[in-house]
Order: sequence, then structure tokens, then C-alpha cells
Amino acid sequence: MAVRADTLTLSRAREFARQVSPELVAAKEAVTAAAARERQAGAFANPAFSYQREQSSGAGQTISQNIASLNQPVELFGLRRARITAAELRRKAAEARFAAAMTELDFEVTRAYASVIAADRRAALAWQATDAFSRAGRVSQSRLDEGDVSGYAHRRVRLEAARYAGLLAEAQLLRRSARLTLASLVFPPGDTLAREIALDDRLVIAPSTLIADSLFVLAARNRGELQAASFEAEAAAADARLTSRERLPIPVLTAGLKNEELAGGGTLNGFVVGVSLPLPLWDRRRGAVEAADADARRRTAEVEVVRRRIVREVGEAVEGLRAAEEQLALLRPHLGSESAAALRAAEVAYAEGEISLVEWLDAVRAYQEAEATFALLRAESLIRRAAVERAVGASLSWE
Repeated sequence: MAVRADTLTLSRAREFARQVSPELVAAKEAVTAAAARERQAGAFANPAFSYQREQSSGAGQTISQNIASLNQPVELFGLRRARITAAELRRKAAEARFAAAMTELDFEVTRAYASVIAADRRAALAWQATDAFSRAGRVSQSRLDEGDVSGYAHRRVRLEAARYAGLLAEAQLLRRSARLTLASLVFPPGDTLAREIALDDRLVIAPSTLIADSLFVLAARNRGELQAASFEAEAAAADARLTSRERLPIPVLTAGLKNEELAGGGTLNGFVVGVSLPLPLWDRRRGAVEAADADARRRTAEVEVVRRRIVREVGEAVEGLRAAEEQLALLRPHLGSESAAALRAAEVAYAEGEISLVEWLDAVRAYQEAEATFALLRAESLIRRAAVERAVGASLSWE
């Protein structure tokens, strides 16, 4: 069966969400800002222009000097290179966070999408049961009028009909809530028509054949949070090197022109060259160096914290997926068209008086509970697969 053109598939939902997500916009702007800071880190220090005029007079004579010069700081000892390296690593960290934000968004959309499919199925089951009890109520009323059933049995049917009507109202409320959640992720604010869009509910989920050890390796290579933490640790180490080198004074070279007017009316022209060097007498930046070294060690420790958390998340995601698949495997053989046909046969048998009310109620409840559980497990299996992909930071082949 082909998917209708106006059906929202999971892949399309993810694409739409990436276009409207404010979280991705923020993460992308963070990358833009980090790239701009990287370019700025490579800029050379601006020269300073200075102009001085000295004038002396006495005994009826005046002597003046005009000096114009440029003062250029000269960064030695790899200061500029260290600054560029730190900025480049922070730009890579921002890119890794953007990738992590995209993976997280894909997971959230998948969870919302699967929740809508499960909620739609539960609402359909509740409506089916309500409709069945509505028909049963009419049959029971007819049989009561003919004296074929007791008043208790008739009241029991009406009570069950009221109970399933309540379950239908609850299922419809959950369905609306799930669709609102999906719409808030996938469509622009205020797009109310998207709340009732058809979804592709053909969740044919083949059993997975994942190996935890290979997933750990994949997560170490692709997980955005781990990459960002690693780049931040390297950037902190680069900052520490930069701070250490900043203890050395930065020389300022001076070059300019000099004009001197003599008392006798003559003029002398010349040039000025010089160098100035700050003296590290009072501030040797010991505190800044110690703080930078400590921050670098903290960032390195945080990388290990993230790595251990990811290992735990991968293990939990894989085990959760296996548990959901095992439960699906237990239920799948007992559900489908045969169970629906059996339920219809039980309803007909009750209407014709071949089975008791209790037997029919048991059949309805068993079918409803099994189908609702199966719908939830299908959705949970899809969510668990998305959780595995989020844990490893990459899309996986589930063939």
C-alpha cells in the first residue's frame, strides 16, 4: 500500500522540524559566532599613531620639534597561533553541539510521531469498543423486552458501554495532546491544520541485530556531546598555553619622522626608531596561569564524565530496545486480522445467545488490552530505536 501524498512520514516530519526548530537556529548561530571569533583571533594588533610637538623658548630664541610615529606591537612566542588554535577548537565544539542538537531533535520528533500513532490506535480501539457496546445495548434491550436476559445483564451491558465511552473520551484527549506535541515540533506556531494530518502508521519494524560493543565504538566516534567536550578540553589546553606565553612581555616597535626648527631659522629633518618593552615587575600573571591550567584539567575530567555517561546511555538504549522487541515478538503471533475476526464472531455469538455476557466481556477486554499493548509496544520499539541512534550520534541501518 503506497503512502498518500498528503501523509506525513517520519522522515518528512524530521525534515520539517529541522526547518522550524528554534533550538537548531540557536545552535547554528552559535557556530556562526564561533567561526567569526576564529577569524577575529587571527587578526594582527593595530598600530598606534602618535604625534608630539615640543617647543622651548628663552633669551629671545624658540626651538620646536615635531615627531610623528607609528607604534606596532609585535606578538612573539606563538601567541597569535595559540589564540587561533583555541578559537578553531571552539568553533569545532559549536559544530559538534549543532550536530548533537539535530540528533536530539530527531529523537524528539520520533518520540512524538510514535506517540501519535499509538494514541490514534488506542482511540480507534476505544471507538470500536464503544460502538460494539452501543450495538450490544440495542440487542440487550430487545432481548430484555422479550424476557431473554435479566435486568442485571442488561444493566451490566449499559455499565460497560458507559465505561468504554469514558475510555474513548480519555483516548481522544490523549490523542489531541500527542498531536499537539508533534505539531509544535514539526510545524510553525499557529498551524492548527497540521494537528489532524494523516501519519504513516505502517510501522513494520524488523528485529534489530545490534552489537553493543560496536555501538560503543560508534558512539565514541560520532556522539556530538563527546566531540564537543573533547574540543572544549583541547581549547582549554590551548588557552593555558596562551596564558603562559602572555607572561612574556610584548615589544612595541616605533618608527617615525622628526622635524626640528632651529633658533636661527634653519630646519633639521630626521627619523625616529625605538622599541619599548613592558617590565613584568608587579604582575607576572601567576594566578591567571594557575586558573587556566586548572580549567584545562577540569575540561579533561569532564570529557571522561561525558564518555562514561554515553557508555551507560548506549547500554540502556540497547537493553530497552531488546526488551520492547521481545514483548512484541510474544504478542505479534496472537494479533492481527484473526483476532479481530474472533472478536466479531464473539459479538455475533453473544447477540445470538450462544455465549454468555461474561464470556463476551472477557473477549472484548482481552482484545482491547492486547491490541492497545501492542500499539504501545510498536511505538516504544520505534522510540527505543531512535534512542539508540541518539546514544551513538548517528543513523543506523536496521536491516
